[in-house]
Amino acid sequence: MGKNESHRRKHRQQSHNESHADAVITPILEGNPLVPTSQADWIDTEDDFQTLCDELHCSGIFSYDTEFIGEDSYYAQTCLIQVATTKRVALIDPFVLKDLSPLYALIADPTITTLLHSGSQDLEPIARLYGKPPAAIFDTQLAAGFVGYPWPIALTKLIDTILHHDVGGHFTFSQWDARPLTERQLFYAADDVRYLIAIHDHLKSKLEILGRAQWAEEECSAFTSMDYYAFNHFNVVKRICKNKIPRDKEMQRIQVVAALRENIAIELNLPTRAVIPNECVLALAKKPVKTVEQLASMKGFPKNMASRFGAKILRAILDATNVEPMRLRKPQAIEKEAETRQELDGIWSLFGAWCVGNQLSAGLVTNRPTFTDWFLAMRDGNSLDDSPLDSGWRGKAVRDFANMLGGNGEITFMYDNSLKTKSTTP
Repeated sequence: MGKNESHRRKHRQQSHNESHADAVITPILEGNPLVPTSQADWIDTEDDFQTLCDELHCSGIFSYDTEFIGEDSYYAQTCLIQVATTKRVALIDPFVLKDLSPLYALIADPTITTLLHSGSQDLEPIARLYGKPPAAIFDTQLAAGFVGYPWPIALTKLIDTILHHDVGGHFTFSQWDARPLTERQLFYAADDVRYLIAIHDHLKSKLEILGRAQWAEEECSAFTSMDYYAFNHFNVVKRICKNKIPRDKEMQRIQVVAALRENIAIELNLPTRAVIPNECVLALAKKPVKTVEQLASMKGFPKNMASRFGAKILRAILDATNVEPMRLRKPQAIEKEAETRQELDGIWSLFGAWCVGNQLSAGLVTNRPTFTDWFLAMRDGNSLDDSPLDSGWRGKAVRDFANMLGGNGEITFMYDNSLKTKSTTP
């Protein structure tokens, strides 16, 4: 355990203790040739690690997951790496094995398929430390959304639904930096990769039947770009603003402080909230201070950061007028009209039902604000610039829905102990 007893670290300790109280370890699923049934192997020597990597290379496909702690640093600390083939499960100790490049090389190899479940954070160290992006990635959470499962679905739910096996509750928020790990930690860490190949086999078959294998490949290809793992200024600013639409001057200040905060956080390897909390970024944007002393006296502003970086922060705020203010989505005036609001409520619900009928997760396709802009433009015969619903598989999905609205298709509702939806388009 680290020395930093932050609130989040204490919460991790509490979660760890609760997950071990009266815990029952569920037996491994037997009888599925794609599910390895042996206990996981602990890998902490160079020879065993290289042998394992050779086996993964020969298999051509393997499951991958990591357990990490990210609340006290900018870059999450990888505490455990799990891999599996149909023959074995292995747990790699990154505290002992410092050079993980043989494994990272496999994940960056386009001829080898790497399976993950909601794996973007697990892949980040590969791009950063190995210098190359992951290649042939198959994310089972994404693939599940393409065949009608809710988005996002937990791995335990997917195992239960597809393999009819209850693995019990998982506890990601545990003391993964402790050594030795407990039997419960080892068992559930192994379960995070043990069943992925069997799930992949099921999802791949359904994707091919529905003609969406290319859709899943397109969506997973985002993981293969180095840009995916870079600092996304727009998304950070959007999270800081939440549902607020700042004025231009305020937006400019938010942008420059957010960018500077990121650089400081990287330099010190601290979480951004430890440098400048979001609430303080908004407060500085609305009412900028003029001195380091005023900065240090702000509610919630870390005094050590004000002392060390206050001059840079104040200079950035002064220079903020030189940047182009970002444009966040602002609801259209027509959305406030009662009749339009009712229509939008109905059409969004209909789109969700249409997706259910087509074995597609609406939440994976889009969110309501983006859908609203698309629908209003489509309804009024206008075009949208840079909408994610204008191209790719998402464009195909909403065009099919638009065709149904135009009379080229139908949606049927049935109820027999549960709601059933059937949707057809020519």
